[in-house]
Amino acid sequence: MLDGLPARTGLGTWLLVRLTDDGGSVVLAVRDRSYGIQDDQELSDADLPVRALVDGRGPRVARVAAEVKAYASASLGGGVPVGALAGVPVLAPDGSVFGCLCGVDPEPGRPQLAAELPTIELLGRMLAVLLIQELDRQELQRRFELAELDALADPLTGVGNRRAWDRLLEAEEARCRRYGSVASLVAIDLDELKRVNDGQGHAAGDRLLRRTAQVLDSCRRAADVVARLGGDEFGVLAVECDEPAAKVLADRLRGALEAAGIRASVGHATRQPSGTLAQAWSAADAEMYAEKRRVAR
Repeated sequence: MLDGLPARTGLGTWLLVRLTDDGGSVVLAVRDRSYGIQDDQELSDADLPVRALVDGRGPRVARVAAEVKAYASASLGGGVPVGALAGVPVLAPDGSVFGCLCGVDPEPGRPQLAAELPTIELLGRMLAVLLIQELDRQELQRRFELAELDALADPLTGVGNRRAWDRLLEAEEARCRRYGSVASLVAIDLDELKRVNDGQGHAAGDRLLRRTAQVLDSCRRAADVVARLGGDEFGVLAVECDEPAAKVLADRLRGALEAAGIRASVGHATRQPSGTLAQAWSAADAEMYAEKRRVAR
């Protein structure tokens, strides 16, 4: 859809970018003649001031970018200046700003550039429709991945096993990077499995593990994933779940386990825009072990 825009507008580079929570943007698609920009490349707002454009702090068409304060210092591709800029917001299904369709060029734009704005706006609306379809497809893919858990279940507890967990985390990380999705992780570790195994036998320990899995599974949302990661460790992947919601979830899990007479330590963390789910898991795991140490004292 971007292919014809350079010739029509005279702007040699056109990008579809997703805005990120840390003030930058990620390139989802690009047709580039001037700056050496690649798909999935991260850009700061100083490089490409799309946030100023979508917030209305700069016009949608700037034939001479240097004359617009919000765009005057923009440069791409290792310092190549932005001489002209045009773009429109691309809206997510809920009406929020998902990103921007933006064209730039090192040279000032053609005198008739402003006349192309209706065409650019039409393409922006079309891209929003395609975005909705793509997000719907991703939701169907997520459901398919959850359905596959039946073949990757922990034989003792019936929840996902470590292989399922690793596979789903990889798929969710790819979605987070491309679409700016938010996800959180909860780490759970039983405090008394060894004591139960030693004092009551492994059959009792197995019953404790199964009961834990049932409690965790009963507290998750439909799109979330519960997995037994080995031994007495469990994990919950909570998709489209920000930090406040993750804290609520962790507290709910902690309370449900306590109500079931299961002693466990719980930690949670949310994927940061500049981070990864692997880093979030490390943070959740660290919080869980910190809680375990506090309880042990």
